[in-house]
Amino acid sequence: MPQEKPRYLKLADGRVGLRRFRDDSASGPRLVCFPYAGGQSLAFRGLDEHLPPHWELWGLDPPGHGWAPGVALDSVETLVDLYLNNLPRELLVGAVLYGHSLGGCVAFELARRLIAAGAAPRALVLGGTRPPGHLAEYESFLGLDDATLLATLIKIGGVPAEWANEPEVFDMFKDTLLADFRAFESFTIRAPLVGLPVLAIGGTQDDVCRTQHLFDWLRLSDNCRIEFVEGRHMFVQTNPLGVARLVIDFVDRLQPDRWASGR
Repeated sequence: MPQEKPRYLKLADGRVGLRRFRDDSASGPRLVCFPYAGGQSLAFRGLDEHLPPHWELWGLDPPGHGWAPGVALDSVETLVDLYLNNLPRELLVGAVLYGHSLGGCVAFELARRLIAAGAAPRALVLGGTRPPGHLAEYESFLGLDDATLLATLIKIGGVPAEWANEPEVFDMFKDTLLADFRAFESFTIRAPLVGLPVLAIGGTQDDVCRTQHLFDWLRLSDNCRIEFVEGRHMFVQTNPLGVARLVIDFVDRLQPDRWASGR
């Protein structure tokens, strides 16, 4: 009997973690997920409960996140370079890339670079991802003192509420969070996406990517669909069923021949 492939791979000398949520017999669409600032691959386990059983589901741990050691990178472009140089190309070609918040910036740039290299993904899903160009309309995470930053992250659901009484735990992760926020706030788009189907999902009560700003993705890609789910910024965790339904419908329209009834 053949041995099942490992569920967690460490790449780039261990600095990148690649989590496989399903067994290796899946034959349906492949969804590869990129986490929000401070997040990790396990942030997408809620999706695992609501996607059809024949789908593949993968999650990334960037350096300094989850089970991946090292120093967090503070540039989207540098992180994309790391992924391009170390992730199996067969994982990305033909996959649906899902990125939440900062992860959406990473997935967008990765998709753009893959297309330029002739190794395009099948589609892109952006969850709660604020398009560049609106920094002046939001308070910078980088300008907040530690107490205010922690309170803000608890409010949007980015860290556990218990951390309010455990500032020493927050101190352990603060440098990683700040690196992620530097990457997020410095991200720019060099060129729009052309030809790639894009689904941009917003939260109805999202304070980090307001609903009106999500529509910018229509001018940053020529084949974009906008949808909303109930929830604040971390809706991928608080409303994974709503996200899964939108992603399933989106992918179903792309490749109905590969679709089977979901759970």
